[in-house]
Amino acid sequence: MPDEYNVKKKKLSFKGETKTKKKKRKAEDDGEDNKETNDNAEGWVPVRALTDLGGPLFLTFASEPPSCLTIDDKSKINMSTLQPPSQDSDDEDPRRKHTGGPVNFDTAEPTAVHQVVVATMIPDSDRLTLKAYNGKYLSSDKFGIVTAHTEAIGMQEEWTAILKADEEEGGIAFQNHYGKFLSVDEVAADTGKGAGGGIQIRADSETIGFCEIFRAKIQARFRKKAKKAGGEVKIVTKDYELDQSRKFQTWNHGRVIVSNESVKELNKAKKEGRFSEALLDRREKVKSDRYCK
Repeated sequence: MPDEYNVKKKKLSFKGETKTKKKKRKAEDDGEDNKETNDNAEGWVPVRALTDLGGPLFLTFASEPPSCLTIDDKSKINMSTLQPPSQDSDDEDPRRKHTGGPVNFDTAEPTAVHQVVVATMIPDSDRLTLKAYNGKYLSSDKFGIVTAHTEAIGMQEEWTAILKADEEEGGIAFQNHYGKFLSVDEVAADTGKGAGGGIQIRADSETIGFCEIFRAKIQARFRKKAKKAGGEVKIVTKDYELDQSRKFQTWNHGRVIVSNESVKELNKAKKEGRFSEALLDRREKVKSDRYCK
């Protein structure tokens, strides 16, 4: 694994996250406290359902040593070795306390923003987008080449999330627009050409196997939000279009302009798997997207 992503081991904090305080407990209360479940946990917890996917997402892989998806300052995608969580963390859950041994999925937490992507579900579907900390989206072309260079969303930036929690805790696979799966590909060193080995992220796998299953964690507060909403997060198509226009529009003194065409075309595009592309076309018609030519 490359060492260039090794950073100071420090607990990450995110906007809107509430700080937890250490609680003093009496010895007789310990029995009750140990009955706490993951539903009451803070920090990072395994993905259990599609409704969990809305916010910061930490994608790990069961390599040796364990690693996580990383997108650096130059939008280069790689897998970096997991680092132990901060020892001064306020999290008192013993399952996530690092005891000095190898880092595993239970104890793993992101130690840099490069290791976190933001998942946004597309309305009324199992598809999502994955955005890096620098605003670039994870995308895949028809040849399976995975990049993170674009700031606009099209069909190549859409991924279908497939839960594999029955096989691995937090297990999840991602399928691109062309029906191929995101995978971790270990490249052997070529001593004849002087080329070193390493790990590549590709999206040209035909089936889901070991290399296609990532283990994902989210912040516990996002699971709680979904639970309060009855386990189902409903996103209105028109509201989603307004939100996307607000992100990409840069004119008219802050007033957001959206297409006055019927949303029926958007709903049709959603069923055909070209929802983001249709949104981009609508923004282009009203000349409200700074990325449209």
